[in-house]
Amino acid sequence: MADQSIPLLTKTPQTSGLQMTQEVKVYLEGLLEDAGITPVDELMKEELLKEIYVRLDNYLATVILDNMPTEHLDTFIKMNEEKKSKEEMETFFKEKVPNYKEILTKAFAGFRDLYLGNITATRNTPKN
Repeated sequence: MADQSIPLLTKTPQTSGLQMTQEVKVYLEGLLEDAGITPVDELMKEELLKEIYVRLDNYLATVILDNMPTEHLDTFIKMNEEKKSKEEMETFFKEKVPNYKEILTKAFAGFRDLYLGNITATRNTPKN
């Protein structure tokens, strides 16, 4: 599927890149801290945050799509293709996805568990 915009992520015409809300940035910085990852400088930190952000975007889009009633999928795809605003997408999700806020809250917790679990697994993998 094409790039999936979600309520916390938006495209800007100036950069055509994902823009991180302050709340999401704080969340991702907390993930880095919880994972024990200390970037050597601000540039490295920003690159790590961008990398995790893309993963979060994909994860949240998948969770939202998995919970969206099938009768609304075509509308969602069309809205995404038309690059509807963050506000329009948020309204759509709130109206069409049952228990949207709860799903989103659980998705953030699930992403955290997945990310930290992967970090732990990688650190515990025997080196050859």
